[in-house]
Amino acid sequence: MFLTVLSSLDVGVIAGYLLAMAGMGFWFMRRNRSADDYFKGGGKLPWWAVSMSIYATMFSSITFLSIPALVYKTDMSYFSISFGILLLAPVVVKWYLPYFRRLNLTSAYEYLEVRFNLPCRLFASAAFTCFMVARTAVVTYLPAIAISAVTEVDVNTAIVAVTLITIVYCTVGGVEAVIWSDFVQSLLLIGSTALILFTLISGTDGGFSGFVRMGLDGGKFRTFDFALDFTRPTFWVVFIGGVVANLASYTSDQCVVQRYMTTKDEVCAAKSIMFNGVLSLANCFVFFVMGVALWTFYKSHPDLLPQIAKNDQILPAYIATGLPRGVSGLVLAAVAAATMSTLSSNLNSAATAVTTDFYERLWLRRRTRRGAAVPEGDPAAAAGRGLMRCGKACTVLTGVLGGGFALVLANMEIYSIYDQFQRFLGVLTAGLGCLFFMGVFMKRVNGFGAVCGLLANYVVAIGLDQFQFAGKPHVLLYGFLGMAACLVVAPAASLVHGSRGAK
Repeated sequence: MFLTVLSSLDVGVIAGYLLAMAGMGFWFMRRNRSADDYFKGGGKLPWWAVSMSIYATMFSSITFLSIPALVYKTDMSYFSISFGILLLAPVVVKWYLPYFRRLNLTSAYEYLEVRFNLPCRLFASAAFTCFMVARTAVVTYLPAIAISAVTEVDVNTAIVAVTLITIVYCTVGGVEAVIWSDFVQSLLLIGSTALILFTLISGTDGGFSGFVRMGLDGGKFRTFDFALDFTRPTFWVVFIGGVVANLASYTSDQCVVQRYMTTKDEVCAAKSIMFNGVLSLANCFVFFVMGVALWTFYKSHPDLLPQIAKNDQILPAYIATGLPRGVSGLVLAAVAAATMSTLSSNLNSAATAVTTDFYERLWLRRRTRRGAAVPEGDPAAAAGRGLMRCGKACTVLTGVLGGGFALVLANMEIYSIYDQFQRFLGVLTAGLGCLFFMGVFMKRVNGFGAVCGLLANYVVAIGLDQFQFAGKPHVLLYGFLGMAACLVVAPAASLVHGSRGAK
């Protein structure tokens, strides 16, 4: 297996960055005077910082490590998955954002109770929380692979270290610490990405022209395969899967919706969404091109190609051997940044969903109805402190569960973590995107129909995931087919049940 020992300068850079992120959490801890501050940043954060936070949340270590590795092994066939970001940004601004802002939601799933019923809200919140645990595991596992590939640190030790540090600053600092740390991490990610791409192309025989020629000759720039074959990642499969995945992310993912509520008004929230769409598409293109550049670099220098245990280790191997000392540490810190930005958002958003949708909605309201005694002082302040305590406890619990799952992944045989992540995405989140879609656009669907449609979605998505048969659709279509089942069953069930739909 490939192994190199980083210089003391590299180790110092990485350690300094991790400590700075932990310190940021304690800095913002002083500003959390209420539950609104802890979960929504007081609704006063600038749109550009929120936009960068959305970008950092959605483009994690999955993007940083697995996409270049996937392109290095195959080609750019998956690039059209990113088209859904720009396509959906105006839709989110025009039709979804007004609901979230005007209802002044803390949890996105509060809307589902207003529009449908309580079971829809609780089921969606629980499904989202399960996805956050799975996503936490994936985005923690990838940088651990990177660290173990270039140092003497065991992969399991790396997982534990990254998870613990992120839990600390996320738990004590709340969403404001998460957003500002995301902003810093975004700048580091963008700069490191540009540096890696420049050095790879410069190191290819013939420079930029050699990179283009070799990439074309090797078929690495192949992006659009218009064959009507739904069993492999053709253009239609990747594009449809990307639209569904982005619909779920930008309309029903608490990680993103929570950020819509941290700006001062709806106009600023809209700016953050549109800017994120442009930035995300451009950055996604760079990462796909980086995969081609990795291939052309090692095609030019086959003697430098390291022996790696897993395909996802190819970029960390280059970072450790192809960049100057100190710079390697900075870029590996960027890998940690890609992880921690997403991980912190996952933990904070899962904690917000559980606290708001279960603890506050079910426990606190029940106690209030029963006339339970409250501590002396302001009852509202006491309730707010209770919400913050619950949020912090849920943050820690989500981090521990996700880290545990990451340890399981680290000891499994997985060819491509990108496909594994898309599998989680399709099975767990497409139904949530469908619920919000029906809530906004299908006024005749009622609560009973929505629950039936959601169940149909999971039957189809989980069935496709678990059973093997001839002509089985590609993993990217699981979410689309589950959503299609939901959109058919929900209106029919609403018609049969006969109760009213939207208020």
